Amino acid sequence: MSYNVKDAVKFAHSDNASNFQDSINSVLMDKLRDRVEVEKVAVAQKFFNGSEEMPDESPEDGLEQEEVTDEDV
Repeated sequence: MSYNVKDAVKFAHSDNASNFQDSINSVLMDKLRDRVEVEKVAVAQKFFNGSEEMPDESPEDGLEQEEVTDEDV
């Protein structure tokens, strides 16, 4: 089952630790899947554009901050 942050808050308020953990894991995995898909597209574009230069980014510098909206909370 796919959960969202509202579900996690609801489970936390009802002291349902198991469902809270499942909902947090689900939200994090969804975000991770989205990020991996974005990176796959970026690598494919660089490959097909013939660009042999890959940016030399450290893991901390190369990740953009994701904006949190009211919908996420």
